[in-house]
Amino acid sequence: MAANRANVELVPVPTETESPACPHGPTLLFERFDQASKKPRQFYACSAFRDQKACSFFQWANQNPEISSLSTRSIVAPPYCHKHLRKRYFEFKKLSRELRSVCCTCGLLLLQEESSQHLSQKHSLRHQVGLKELKHPTSLFQPLDDNKTYAQYLFAKSTVSFLIDTVERLGYTHILCVGAPRIHEEVQFCKKSGRNVTSLLLDLDERYAQVYPPSLYIKYNMFNQHFFETRSKSRLLKFLSEGGSRVVMVTDPPFGGMVEALVATFTKLSDMWVTSAAKQSSDLANVKGKLLPLIWFFPYFMENRITSQLPEMSMLDYKVDYENHVLFNNQHKKKGSPVRIFTNIAQTEFSLPQDQGYWFCKSCQRFSSKENWHCSECGACTSKDGTRYVHCDMCMRCVKPSRVHCFTCQMCQLKDHTCGQMNSSGCHICGEPDHKRRDCPRRPQTEMATIGQKRDLKRKANSAGTKHQKKARRI
Repeated sequence: MAANRANVELVPVPTETESPACPHGPTLLFERFDQASKKPRQFYACSAFRDQKACSFFQWANQNPEISSLSTRSIVAPPYCHKHLRKRYFEFKKLSRELRSVCCTCGLLLLQEESSQHLSQKHSLRHQVGLKELKHPTSLFQPLDDNKTYAQYLFAKSTVSFLIDTVERLGYTHILCVGAPRIHEEVQFCKKSGRNVTSLLLDLDERYAQVYPPSLYIKYNMFNQHFFETRSKSRLLKFLSEGGSRVVMVTDPPFGGMVEALVATFTKLSDMWVTSAAKQSSDLANVKGKLLPLIWFFPYFMENRITSQLPEMSMLDYKVDYENHVLFNNQHKKKGSPVRIFTNIAQTEFSLPQDQGYWFCKSCQRFSSKENWHCSECGACTSKDGTRYVHCDMCMRCVKPSRVHCFTCQMCQLKDHTCGQMNSSGCHICGEPDHKRRDCPRRPQTEMATIGQKRDLKRKANSAGTKHQKKARRI
């Protein structure tokens, strides 16, 4: 549910309140604006999935969980055990190739006696799996590309090579992959070639626990910072401590994911990094008070959301190519992929491939895409979306080529726009157009009312519990 949706915003959980949990860890607190009552209402929902078929948990913030409808609560998931999955993996490897099958429906390496059961359920199976295929799990397992759940899209080989080469050239030796399983896969595969880079994968997709040991894979929810095993956090701290100032985080979250939740996670991971570096006095001076070096793959149109939360981040012009998504592919779209790299590493450190049309702008001291010309009026390479922007003297800025200046609206608009039509994206609480609901001066009144309702419910629940105990004693 940690996704950008109309009329829904992520709000901080009050310090005195503990979030209820679903199978994916602690839930997040959201706020939905009710157009009828003109009032916001808060609710808890799954942090990872916005599809109720994947996780049905839902609870109003002012609702007593004791009387909450069972239909809105998630089914209890079976306990996760990395050790058990690894045991199955080693038994699977002992089988002859003719007997090795993978269930593409479940994403499970099947033991000899299990294939018939999965076939009877009409699951899709892949037979005669070779040992070499186990080293490429992103190709072995089908991508979970449902946008409402995992939204798993895989980087093309060109993107993987560019990233790993860049990271190695910049002197980083430890790549913390928050998501990005294909980057992790390539790093592990290339270890024998003598590359001085290692990696650790944090991912919610537990299929990878079958092929990677606990030192290389941790089941982790990037939207609520939840570890699914007690020892996982110590393993992560060990990895961060070993890497010190040479750790870089690479992440490719679902593009519908709420930036606020992701920033909270990346900040928490950065704090863990600083804590681990404190054990090494030589590295403490290099990391204290800093955000962990971060390479974040996200659409260009989310730039303002990211930089408003993390001002130290900037967007590269590099167009990220994906293998299993037509829209995020440079070969099938005129403007190329809309996905970019956001980073807190200086842009001067990145050398984009000139054989793909990228060129170095001396004025900006950065690489720009071939269509992104430098504007002397703006003093920058201004294109964002893969088109060549044009400068508007009236607006005193560059605009998309599809826009023309409208003297009635006194701004650049689409050619077929309706003059005088106001943008309705203002505040839902007071109606003013100059701020959003989260910044409304009337918001504290609503929050205080909600907190008051929670306290009343808690008192009632405690009172009911006391009465129940008294009755039990009398019996």
